[in-house]
Amino acid sequence: MFPIPWYAVLFISIPETFLIIQLGFSLFNLKIEWPKAILASVIMGIFSYFLLRVTIIPGTHTLILIFAAAIITAWFSEAKIWYRLIAVLCGAMIVGVTENVVVPVALILMSKTINDLSANPWLNIGVSLPTTLLAALLFFLVRRFSLVLYDLNTKGSSM
Repeated sequence: MFPIPWYAVLFISIPETFLIIQLGFSLFNLKIEWPKAILASVIMGIFSYFLLRVTIIPGTHTLILIFAAAIITAWFSEAKIWYRLIAVLCGAMIVGVTENVVVPVALILMSKTINDLSANPWLNIGVSLPTTLLAALLFFLVRRFSLVLYDLNTKGSSM
């Protein structure tokens, strides 16, 4: 991964993290208030801004961000961390798969490469927009039709 500027955090990291949290929590019938989810997303955006500047094994950034999101949401919602980790992992997988399908297609359509994304942060924001919109649509559908993969709320989660 490559370092991202602050405005990419504002337009990419924070909205994607918010959708990861909300989508994952909805799919497992877990509750977190929107202001707390927004605050967790902002904290994660700031954390990702600095973490992406650290040179570590590829993929480790993502794992650290997922575990940090689970810890922060568990702290804000005062619930079992394992339930939050499951929800965040599921949300991250859905957004990640969506991103891994949409971004290459967008790059092909625009005749750009991954290197162009690191050189042009605004291009990175533009390419991430379809992913964010698709994730928002999935979240809307999950909430609209009350879709639940597995109800962790009834498994002793303190609400």
